[in-house]
Amino acid sequence: MPTPIHALPSEYREVRHLVATESRTLLWLNVASLVPLILALLVMGWWWSTVRQLRGPISTAFSESLHWLPAVMVVLVVTFGGHELIHGLAIRWAGHRPRFGMNLSKGVFYATADSALFPRNHFVIIALAPLVVLTLIGMGLMVFVPDSIGYYVGLVVVLNAGGAIGDLWMTAVVLRYPPDALVRDEADRIRIYTA
Repeated sequence: MPTPIHALPSEYREVRHLVATESRTLLWLNVASLVPLILALLVMGWWWSTVRQLRGPISTAFSESLHWLPAVMVVLVVTFGGHELIHGLAIRWAGHRPRFGMNLSKGVFYATADSALFPRNHFVIIALAPLVVLTLIGMGLMVFVPDSIGYYVGLVVVLNAGGAIGDLWMTAVVLRYPPDALVRDEADRIRIYTA
């Protein structure tokens, strides 16, 4: 486990401040989220087709009686809850205590760590962990679950990919800075510091 950083070293200065929930940024992110959503839809469609060809259909009485509305509600809870939980586990791995919350007026959920500074590469791991972990778990589950459940597992992966647009955007910006850069996560915004 990495050693947590709480105090900004004296030689570091803020070089960038990103706010994901500013109106223009939020609009841009929502439109841009279509890119990872569509890519995930294509990849998961290919994966689902490949899995079904290799293993054949799987059906159970329970899965055949699955009603779509409760299933979609479960998908949404698993997607949003799982996404933030994985961020929280990654924050814990980095040595900090996660705090979870939501900004309903902006439609965002978050996991953050109060007064925490993350080395650039740790921040990237924390930011991308939900996208990677939920995608791999989803792809693995689709091999074993009944077909009607596999569809919903794939839906979790696709929605998570679209919902990860803020994480992808922040990662792309953070990676422009040197590896010794520090990042402070402030729920819906980040601050980047360099020496």
